[in-house]
Parts: sequence; structure tokens; C-alpha cells
Amino acid sequence: MIILKLGGSVVTDKSRPFSFREEVVRRLAEEIRDSDVEGLLIVHGGGAFGHPVASEYGIEDGLNEPGQLMGVAKTRAAMAELNQRIVEVLVECGIPAVSIQTSAVFECRDKRIYSGRIEPVRDFLGIGAVPVLYGDVVVDRSLGVCILSGDQIVAYLAERLKPEQVILATDVDGVLDKNGRVIERVNDANAPSAVEASFVPAGDVTGGMKGKIEELLELAKRGVSSVIVNALVEDRLKNALLGKKTIGTLFEVKR
Repeated sequence: MIILKLGGSVVTDKSRPFSFREEVVRRLAEEIRDSDVEGLLIVHGGGAFGHPVASEYGIEDGLNEPGQLMGVAKTRAAMAELNQRIVEVLVECGIPAVSIQTSAVFECRDKRIYSGRIEPVRDFLGIGAVPVLYGDVVVDRSLGVCILSGDQIVAYLAERLKPEQVILATDVDGVLDKNGRVIERVNDANAPSAVEASFVPAGDVTGGMKGKIEELLELAKRGVSSVIVNALVEDRLKNALLGKKTIGTLFEVKR
């Protein structure tokens, strides 16, 4: 089984609010279909749909004033729309994709997952469907609400479902060093420098590449390997799904 994270910067154009990259998503859906992976779970980010609304209302830091409730509602609506459009394309390409509402599965405390009812995810996987979850605004026991990132969802599910691999489909070739070169492997030895070289883009309320690296390092400690690839380049996602060598960054499990 593979857990695939489709980055918000892949499925949307973050420079234009509410812009859906349908052609890109369709190509990726075809690559997923053609790879014929047995057991697949997809999580996607918010990109140009969730981030602008959440940032406008400041709900990434919880509920501090009544007006923010509209931000919660608008963020939920935006993410539901993006999820529906992605699932529709997957189904049109012959993938039995089933949407699972993130806020109905997870609750957080201090921006970290506090509880997760993953039985529906496990059950849909069991019958051969492809569950599709997404980063979203969820209830937070300490803050009222918070933004639960797709990366944190991936890490939580991977720890419990024990996939063969996690694949992060992004808009970059992998983790880059300070000279812009791809770091092919991240392990205990070079992890600090990899984190230091990363940065959080403006407007990203979920942590950017730095957040991804930190989640994947924790995952590696728990025995699950992962790889970051550039899904905007044709066939890189397909090659990663098939286990073929491709340009990207592998997070190694310590043996």
C-alpha cells in the first residue's frame, strides 16, 4: 500500500486564488491509473483554495473573535470544492476514488492530531477503493479550530497503516540545498542541514517544505520510508509509484 500526497502547489496555482490545475490533475490521474498500484490512499493540500481564506481570517492560530467563524465556514467550503473537483477527475480516469471529510475524522489539540477515527479509511482500502482526504480546518480542543495540514494527516495515517512507502508529489525536484541542488537522500547525518535549508513560503499556513521535512523525518524514525518528487514533470510520479529510480529526495529508514 502507498500513501500519496498531492501538494496544493501541484493541484492548484497558488499565485491565483481558487485556480484549479485540471490538466495537471488529469495527467497525474492517468499516471496513477497506469501504474496500477495495489492499495492507494491519497491526501491533497489546499493550495489556492484553502490557504488564502484561512490566512485572511487568521484561523491558523485558532478562534479569537466571532468574525473568524465565517473564515472557518469559507475555508471548509473552499476545501470541499477542491476535493470534489479532484475526486471527479480521478473517477473520470477510472480510479475508484472516495472522498472522506477530514473534519469528520480528526480532532486536534494545540495544532496536532489528538484523535483520529481511521476505520472508514481502512475499510475503504479493504474493499479496493482509493480514499481521498485533504488538509482542512478541524476542531482543536485547545484553540477552537486549527488548520490540519495534509502532511500531518499523511504522517498520522502512515504511522498506523504502515504503507510500503509515502510519496509526496510537489512542485520542486525534492529537498534542495543552499545551492539549489537536490539532496538525494536525507538521513540522521544530514537531517539538520536539510531542515535549515528549507523555508516557509509567504501565505502558506501549514509550514511549507520545512513542515514536510519534519513530518517525514519522524516517519522515517517509525520505519516508513518516503520520497519527494516533482509531479509537474511528466512521469516522475508514475516512476515513483512503480518503484523506479527518479529525480527526488528519499527519506531513509534507519536499519
